[in-house]
Amino acid sequence: MVELQAVILATSLSLIAIGVYGLTSTNNLIRQLLSIEVVFNGIILLIVAMATANPTMITLLLIILISVVSGEVIVVMALIISMYRVSRTLTSDALAEEGV
Repeated sequence: MVELQAVILATSLSLIAIGVYGLTSTNNLIRQLLSIEVVFNGIILLIVAMATANPTMITLLLIILISVVSGEVIVVMALIISMYRVSRTLTSDALAEEGV
């Protein structure tokens, strides 16, 4: 049981590290959004790995987290679409030029 928890912990930390690397290494907003989602999924997996005390409370917490992440994706995609319509580019450099 401890070995399985260690594997899950290592996997979740790897996902978080991959997401942070993807977030910092690109200027494309779609890739940055996907990297943030990988970080969120790593955090959710980390919470699942640590969930040994109260499974019912953890299930409720995970449902709330997944709902918040889904809402975040909808809002960010709407912002990215509106930015593309205005500036015709999907790089974060365009945001820095406009003072955002």
